[in-house]
Amino acid sequence: MTLEIKVRDYGFDDDCVITGEANEVIEKFRAHMEEEHGIDYSKEAVIQMITNRGHSLESFKK
Repeated sequence: MTLEIKVRDYGFDDDCVITGEANEVIEKFRAHMEEEHGIDYSKEAVIQMITNRGHSLESFKK
């Protein structure tokens, strides 16, 4: 399943949009947040953030 998230939707003044398979999006989001914003989110925290925005937890199962 392809997933698209906008960093702006998570409270940052940032136009970055990340698209891909769910697990790929998680890793890209984590890398972006650490490199650009200095925040090291765990994989679990990112999954929780994304599911809180309405994406299904089923999207993250391999």
